Amino acid sequence: MDPLWAKHDGPDEWHPLVAHSADVAATLEMLLRHTRLGRRMARLRGQTKLSETQVQRLCVLAVLHDAGKTNPWFQHRSTGEGRTCDHVTPVVHMLHDKERWGSLSMAMGLEELYSWFGDEWGAMDWLQITWSHHGRPVSVEQPDKNLWPGDSLQRLSRVLGWARQWYPDAFENDAPPFESAPVQHLFNGALTLADWIGSDTNLFKMDPGRTNPDDAIDEARGLALDALKDVGLTVSRNLDSSLITILDGNEPYDIQEALQSLPTSPEGTLTVLESATGSGKTEGALGRYAHLLEKERVDSMYFAVPTRAAAKELHGRIKDARDRMFGENGPQVHLAVPGYLKVDDVEGTRFGWQVRWDEDVGRRGWAAESSKRYTASPIAVGTIDQVLMSTLKASHAHLRLAGLARSFLVVDEVHASSTYMNELLQRVLSLHHDMGGHALLMSATLGAEARAEFTGEDVPDFDNAKDQEYPRLTHVKGGTIVDLDQPNAPGENKKDVSFSLKGWMRTPKSIARCAEAAAADGAHVLVIRNTVKACQSLFEEIDEQYALQIEYEGREIPTPHHSRYCPADRETLDDRVEAVYGKHEINENEETRIVRPTDGSVVTVATQTVEQSLDIDADLLITDLCPMDVLLQRIGRLHRHNREGRRPSEYDDPHCIVLTPAAPDIQTTIDPESGTGYPGPGLGSVYGDLRMIEATWNALKKRARSQSSLSIPDENRTLVEEATHPGKLSAIASEGAWEVHAQAVRESEREDVMRALNSVIDRTQPFLDRDNQFSGERPKTRLGDEGIVVALPEEMTTPFGHSVEELTLSPYHFGRGDRPANGEASRADPKDEGFEFTFDGEDFTYTALGIQKK
Repeated sequence: MDPLWAKHDGPDEWHPLVAHSADVAATLEMLLRHTRLGRRMARLRGQTKLSETQVQRLCVLAVLHDAGKTNPWFQHRSTGEGRTCDHVTPVVHMLHDKERWGSLSMAMGLEELYSWFGDEWGAMDWLQITWSHHGRPVSVEQPDKNLWPGDSLQRLSRVLGWARQWYPDAFENDAPPFESAPVQHLFNGALTLADWIGSDTNLFKMDPGRTNPDDAIDEARGLALDALKDVGLTVSRNLDSSLITILDGNEPYDIQEALQSLPTSPEGTLTVLESATGSGKTEGALGRYAHLLEKERVDSMYFAVPTRAAAKELHGRIKDARDRMFGENGPQVHLAVPGYLKVDDVEGTRFGWQVRWDEDVGRRGWAAESSKRYTASPIAVGTIDQVLMSTLKASHAHLRLAGLARSFLVVDEVHASSTYMNELLQRVLSLHHDMGGHALLMSATLGAEARAEFTGEDVPDFDNAKDQEYPRLTHVKGGTIVDLDQPNAPGENKKDVSFSLKGWMRTPKSIARCAEAAAADGAHVLVIRNTVKACQSLFEEIDEQYALQIEYEGREIPTPHHSRYCPADRETLDDRVEAVYGKHEINENEETRIVRPTDGSVVTVATQTVEQSLDIDADLLITDLCPMDVLLQRIGRLHRHNREGRRPSEYDDPHCIVLTPAAPDIQTTIDPESGTGYPGPGLGSVYGDLRMIEATWNALKKRARSQSSLSIPDENRTLVEEATHPGKLSAIASEGAWEVHAQAVRESEREDVMRALNSVIDRTQPFLDRDNQFSGERPKTRLGDEGIVVALPEEMTTPFGHSVEELTLSPYHFGRGDRPANGEASRADPKDEGFEFTFDGEDFTYTALGIQKK
């Protein structure tokens, strides 16, 4: 019996090191042979595919990944007797100096590996990369003199012996050396993925008897292939990819047909689809995925959206389409949102490290059980944050990269409002394309400058930009923009939206009376404010008889909709808003009609939480002034569905009231020294570039003097360019305080770019490059919205009846520079409605209004 163990759970429950080494190596082997990972790695090397020798050499490294477990101190952990240590330190610290490296190399017989990686030092680096398979680069430190007592270092030769036995071509044949920095990063992610799978005892049972090397690898290869299928890393390509099927029998739009017929390429593609809300972009993306899957260009899909609520709503739509495409044996659809456990319609509950599913899903939920594994899902619907984490110096970024490398990456609702996030996304897309990956960006409101940042094309001047086609497809194949015939817009999605400008941004009473009057006429009114504070202030002015209400314990509780609730309450709020404003279909005489389950006479006061996330439809929209691309997103919630004859007669035609500052000149609010200005809620803070606000207001005032309406989507292109094109912004910032403001904006954007560059992994540089080392700080996927986690001293009940043990506070509750660290509330006391608590010396309440500072 081989006395070396790798996993141990008692005298009869242990797994030999030879077996575990085989499990992980075989899993990496099957990943390279049977998923797109092998092709992606080859593409980074300028090859079509990896040679057999190259595959086997990478698998040799996988055999060595846990070589440190041969150390006697690690082996002591099974008995608890004597000195113990982890399994990484014994090997990594032997790289500290030339003498110890020489001892390690001689003991393992590593000289044969030198030429595989260019030279001796290249081999040393690749071993350190191999031993960094726990989610971050490991550092080399001065080792203990007795790190390998006696002749125990000689045990390491057995591990390389197994590798030689299992992968003989690696040693016997020639191949170009592995010297590419991007390949190092992808290899580390692929090995980490292989280790997660090979260490799962539900997939590779612990077997004390599997100590014969030949038997170990033979069994491991069969188990590994089954494991990849079980967790969804290999999927069936037998599907009906027709758009008629995806659309459940409906005829496809031009944009959907054009998207599906785009050329594929082993060099990788990036597509940008600009089309109006409700024009079928989601189904078009599914058609593209089906085509790429059939052509064996991708293994999976990650559908990224801006918010958790959007992911939750989209998950069901993707699942239903999957059913139509694949039938009963299709790939699982995972909800890739932290805090949720959902595979198809099956939900799970976490108990410590374990997950219990409501139904038997086997290992089909494997990737959904940890946010680190989301990108390894067969089909994932999640937030953009998980995608951006693949490029940040964050735990398991390389694992996320490996999962994403196989995927068709879809990013919905792309816009230009966050320089920081767009810089991160560009990093992700650049490497994804270099690997031969395929990505699709979708937006209803993307300006020419923002699009050019992703595609690399020149920014046209304003006149040419506003005259570009809409909808528009831009397709980059292998770094070259393909000339395309542009699709026509779906005719039934057009609407003329009348609008009026009201200087009420700072007068909530006026807004409330206007909303109440519309509700009294039977309308579903939606009011969107730029900040939570403005939302809460306005809500307190709304007559309770018209306010959106949540039913709890026989009571109707009036409530706004914003982000400052615990997750369970947010879900309740989302469900209620969708129930009142959502799309509900009934069949009468074989005809489908869209109805609402409730009468009108309701006002929902919300923030940006409803502008992208929920499939809702208002009779009247009242919104704060905001950048034009955001305004068009909000208008997408107005008359979103065809409810002909079922709206109050006064609201048969869509109308939007835009709330503006009372003063007509934004420039007067700008400090001539600092360049900052805050003309209204969220203006200058949430939306920092006041030039875009001024340009948006100018465009609206110009139309108010003539047509007083917006033709959607026909005018989308012109409207967005009028408010975002660099030529228009430069014209605004040509004099006075505007010049100072423009300089402040540019400095802020430069700072955001530098923050992004300081946070990302530079995969053009070696894995072990000094700038690629992780710090102790967790990098952000978004700026300014990282909450403060507060543990309550005892469990409390929220206003809507959910139990909560911790909350997340907005940093905006605290002054700049005064942001406290995560911590525990000093007290928490229940009240008639919700509770109050004290944290960091400040008192807070949690009521139906959400979390507020007293």
